[in-house]
Amino acid sequence: MPILLARIDDRLIHGQVIAGWAQTLKVEHIIVVNDEIVNNDMQKFLFRMATPNEINLSIFSVQEAAEKIKNRAFDNENVMLLFKSPEDVYRLLKNGARLGEVNVGGMHFAKDKIQLFDAIFVDNRDVEMFEKLKQLNVVLEVRMVPTDPKKDILKAIDEKIYKKDNYKGIENNGN
Repeated sequence: MPILLARIDDRLIHGQVIAGWAQTLKVEHIIVVNDEIVNNDMQKFLFRMATPNEINLSIFSVQEAAEKIKNRAFDNENVMLLFKSPEDVYRLLKNGARLGEVNVGGMHFAKDKIQLFDAIFVDNRDVEMFEKLKQLNVVLEVRMVPTDPKKDILKAIDEKIYKKDNYKGIENNGN
């Protein structure tokens, strides 16, 4: 399967994803990978409404997506994978799928999260998942749109959270 982009974006399908990424990359099939969305008929309806007619949309659980990727079910299409969280990506890989690079595009503010970039906020679980993805040799880069320069999320975690030698966790990050 030519996976053109695997992206973490907690909003999943929205204008930036469609106009910025899907059109630029000539995506033919968007695959949303999330165990909650797959069972939410309203969310699925809204995502279908937001996806242009010329782009196929599938919404799979993490396990189902991993199986389809392993079985090369989409080999003849240009595919974009969308994940809500780094944990979904990690679980996909633990289920046997392979990804070489993941774009981090939007992880918005919530309680107990700290800001790494304009639209990237993480908590301890996110940091743990990014570290696990690194151990699986996944390249992690931050870009909101294709024309942005790539930024290294692991470097930002090191500088803004670990603070070199005085890591105390996000909720207690030395401030």
